[in-house]
Amino acid sequence: MFPLGSLLERGMAWITDTLTKIRPISFVRKFQVILTAITLIIVTWMLAIPFFGQDKINLSQDGPYSEGKNALDKVVSTKDIVYEDEEKTKAKRLKAFQSAPNFFDRDYRVLIEVIRPAIQEDMEKYREPKPTGEVKTSAELLAAVPRWKNRSKEELELLLKTPGKSRVRDLVQQYSNLVFSNFCILRDQPADYSAIRTAEARIRNSGASGNKEQISSVEGTLVIPRMYLYRDSATIDTLNRMAAEKLQATDPQLLSIIQKLALTYVYSNPACTYNAEETKNQKQAVMDRTEPVSSRINAGETIVKAGEIITPDIYQKLLIVNRYATRANIASITSILLIQSIFVIIVYAFLKKYNPKRLNDVSSNVIVFTLIWSLVLWAYLASKAFFSFENSYDSVFYFALVIPTGMVCLILSMIYDEQLSIAIGFFLSFFVFAASRYNPTSFILAFVMTVVAATYGRKMRKRIDFIKAGFYMALVQMLISSSGYLFDSRNYWVAVPSGSHLRDLWESNIFRLYLLCLVNGFVCSTLTQLLLPIYEYVFNIPTRFKLLELADTGHPLLQDLLTKAPSTYTHTFLVAAMSERAAQNLELDWLLTRVGVYFHDIGKIPNAGFFVENQHLIPKKENIDKNNPAKAAKIVIDHVLDGIEMAKKARLPREVIDFIPEHHGTSTMAFFYHKALAELSPSQKKKLKKADFQYPGPKPQRKETAIVMIADSLEAASRSLEEVTPEALDALITKIVNGKLAENQLDECGLTLGDLEVVKYSFKEVLLSSLHSRPKYPKPEDTKALEEKNKNILGKHAPKSH
Repeated sequence: MFPLGSLLERGMAWITDTLTKIRPISFVRKFQVILTAITLIIVTWMLAIPFFGQDKINLSQDGPYSEGKNALDKVVSTKDIVYEDEEKTKAKRLKAFQSAPNFFDRDYRVLIEVIRPAIQEDMEKYREPKPTGEVKTSAELLAAVPRWKNRSKEELELLLKTPGKSRVRDLVQQYSNLVFSNFCILRDQPADYSAIRTAEARIRNSGASGNKEQISSVEGTLVIPRMYLYRDSATIDTLNRMAAEKLQATDPQLLSIIQKLALTYVYSNPACTYNAEETKNQKQAVMDRTEPVSSRINAGETIVKAGEIITPDIYQKLLIVNRYATRANIASITSILLIQSIFVIIVYAFLKKYNPKRLNDVSSNVIVFTLIWSLVLWAYLASKAFFSFENSYDSVFYFALVIPTGMVCLILSMIYDEQLSIAIGFFLSFFVFAASRYNPTSFILAFVMTVVAATYGRKMRKRIDFIKAGFYMALVQMLISSSGYLFDSRNYWVAVPSGSHLRDLWESNIFRLYLLCLVNGFVCSTLTQLLLPIYEYVFNIPTRFKLLELADTGHPLLQDLLTKAPSTYTHTFLVAAMSERAAQNLELDWLLTRVGVYFHDIGKIPNAGFFVENQHLIPKKENIDKNNPAKAAKIVIDHVLDGIEMAKKARLPREVIDFIPEHHGTSTMAFFYHKALAELSPSQKKKLKKADFQYPGPKPQRKETAIVMIADSLEAASRSLEEVTPEALDALITKIVNGKLAENQLDECGLTLGDLEVVKYSFKEVLLSSLHSRPKYPKPEDTKALEEKNKNILGKHAPKSH
């Protein structure tokens, strides 16, 4: 079977070695310039696409393409153009204006304080008999109740003959309430009444119980001038139907009279007024919120043929094409390139000041620029859909919410640090700002997401932290988007409420906005989870998750160290404890420090018995050659070189491998060098070179490896202390540190004198806890002898003999 898996593994190893190979800084700088130039070209091209077009057309009145003339030549659009169709937009907004609700005010005090008392007063007179006890005549009733003057003699006589006059009063009251509540009755007919009848009516009711204003919605046909109570057939049909349904079990003749009586009071006291000012304001607001109608001219579409008469419609299209012509926009494209260049200079200046060594290798540059290119491509594709004329996404959402800026900054923060992440995020924020057609809220969203992702990315330790990161990013986006809505005066709710709060919530702008914020946050965290292992593997990056894997003591190299050099293994873990504590106190990468220490002495595995800590376990004569210091020095130096080769073969990250040579630096093996000077013959001394007794280096290049250098020497020296006391440890630590300073081993690592004091304290703390003395335990037979000697004193508590 063809070993495909093995071939792929070797191929990936070759790619990793090629990308992570240490190259001269001059080569890296040239490579960086090339990548930066490519990035500027790509980003400028994508941002400048809206400005690409064709040469301007002469549309002057005397030109060959003026309205009414025959076109001189065929005109074809060279690109897709989406533009606002002003005529269609005007028609759409007019329709929205006309269909928007009209507003009215209805005063229920008219019903409570005027109509009901009037009905009560007239009904008392109607029920009141003559002083003689006889029934009133129709003329007498009319004289007593002048408001009933329009009722016929027959209707009045029927009322007088009707038993249960209280029921008549109740029916009139009930029907007048129904008419008042179901209709909005105006005194006079408004000028635009025909438009009012076709739109919804919003009625603000005041003066009811509780004195709280309430708004009700009714059909426009229920808003009527009072004359319609008697003259409009549709209104009369509605009134009759309402009377038949609500005033059941009533004699038809009596029912007709009750209707007429109730309408008399309602007609005389119309309670609704048309609120023209609020109606105008609300209709204007609805019209303003109406999205413009976009039209499209497709790339390759023929605008006008040669010789064709230029109509007004064709002329308008030619005007649109001219807006996107190339010549007029060269300045805009140039400005994009210049602004980008300024941002790039700012980013490099920031990194040079705060993180000068960060982009000094090929792999770091490849990682950073591939992430930038990925985001730029994403933004380009997203903009095609986001700003498409078929939808109105930009009226509800912000462009930054469809761009995973947080993903790029999370990955960079987890791989490198906050400084690089924020610097790159700053550049990407400008790109998002330009791609969003210069929307300020999108810039703020992108930049704040950069800061949040960069800050939180350095704190991520567990898988649950990815979910937390997505939630935090979503929450921040919600807050900023809400602020943007307030600043832009956008509508949070639906344009026209349906009356159902739940349905309006699902369809509201704010719900859709917050939903996209959640999606963006979790897309960023999910993509980070997917891409991070790929970058880890291809570029052999020591992320926290990779380091946690390497910290597993089941790693083959650590198992070999345990079985073949057990004392070195023990030494390793004590050095790791010391170094990790110092790194934590200095707020350095303590996990990298711990893992670096785990592998710093793996080169001792092939010749474990030669090294002093293992000689008591492997006491072979050939392992202890004290008479050949040059050979001994070579073996010691070889353990560094062997360790590097073993680490590379195991595909350990370069940052971990750096601990192997740097924890020795270029220091001299004083024991063997001194022995050579003291014991070699004069002829041998002539060939003696101090460089042969020095480690190959380099000196520690970062604080973490410098800490390990001191800890490694200190742990070995601490074993020679006769008594472990704070004073003795202080003296020993100071001696070791001063020795490293005297050899200039700490010149390139960045440790300050203040840092060294923290390191000393940390080492002392760990050594005091690990090298404490224990009491000498007595032998069992001595304890038994004492029990026998004190048997009489112990009495019944004495142990029984077996």
